[in-house]
Amino acid sequence: MNPSKTITPLLWRVIVFACLFIIISGVLGVQIISGGILFRDGFMLYGGIGKAAIFALIAFVLLTRHTVLSLKLQAWHPAYLSWILASLGACILAWLSINSLLAGERTLSIMITAHGSLVLSIIFAAIGCIGLKNIWIVWQRYSREIVGSIILALFFYLFLIVVYALWQPLASVVLFSVSWLLHLTGLIATIVPPHTLLFDKFGITIAQYCSGIESIALFTGLYAIVGLLDWKRFHKRRYFALFPLALVVLFGLNILRVYSLILAGYYINPDIAFSLFHTYAGLIFFVLYSAVFWVIMYKHLLIKNEGAHNKTHEK
Repeated sequence: MNPSKTITPLLWRVIVFACLFIIISGVLGVQIISGGILFRDGFMLYGGIGKAAIFALIAFVLLTRHTVLSLKLQAWHPAYLSWILASLGACILAWLSINSLLAGERTLSIMITAHGSLVLSIIFAAIGCIGLKNIWIVWQRYSREIVGSIILALFFYLFLIVVYALWQPLASVVLFSVSWLLHLTGLIATIVPPHTLLFDKFGITIAQYCSGIESIALFTGLYAIVGLLDWKRFHKRRYFALFPLALVVLFGLNILRVYSLILAGYYINPDIAFSLFHTYAGLIFFVLYSAVFWVIMYKHLLIKNEGAHNKTHEK
């Protein structure tokens, strides 16, 4: 299979939307977290919902990967830019409303405006990337797959709630591992229980967002879906043996990610550490890791005869 041919017009638009989704969530997320209102005014819900939404997009791509090549969409039109501008306007309105909340103006109208404009910025971005008529075309063709993706995302959300209970021991491992790496490079940090690293310039708390638990949950869900879809094509022992190794590598790379962010915050700008620590940087890291993992390992999971058949088919 030629990888370039698998990037269909629909998939390109989904990828662009996912990027906009991450940017909007990241920008507003930094404001919410740095302002200390993450656990106030209902904003905590968006963390898990955002991860579930990305999981639903990935699940949809996997469920439609064999038939999406035949899907005919209307060409993207410059008029769609109006929806992107509307998304930007809604994002700015959400930013201003959140600033009002941070200033102590916690009225019902401001909270409704903050939440409403945040959600609308995502909806408008989706319409601007895909197009209203194309969304209807996709729904007509893939309504079952869309519903299936939403159901899988709901199960993933419940799974995420359950595995969140494991974040504290994982955060402790990240804490001591990062402290050891920092010591090797000559940067001394004081450990303040339970999960804080204190430097002479700032302090960083290893919370659930940088414990790696969300990336582990996302990868586990993705691994399970791929396994179910290609169960007959995979070498079973190899499939199960590779999973724990993949999680160990993922967790190890997350430690390096946190370590790198701290170095960037210490030597370049502390705001880098504070902002990227708790936003969708972890999600971007997960997407990149998963993409590289499946590009490299998928062919090794196939039964030999299946792999030989695929090569013959490609020729």
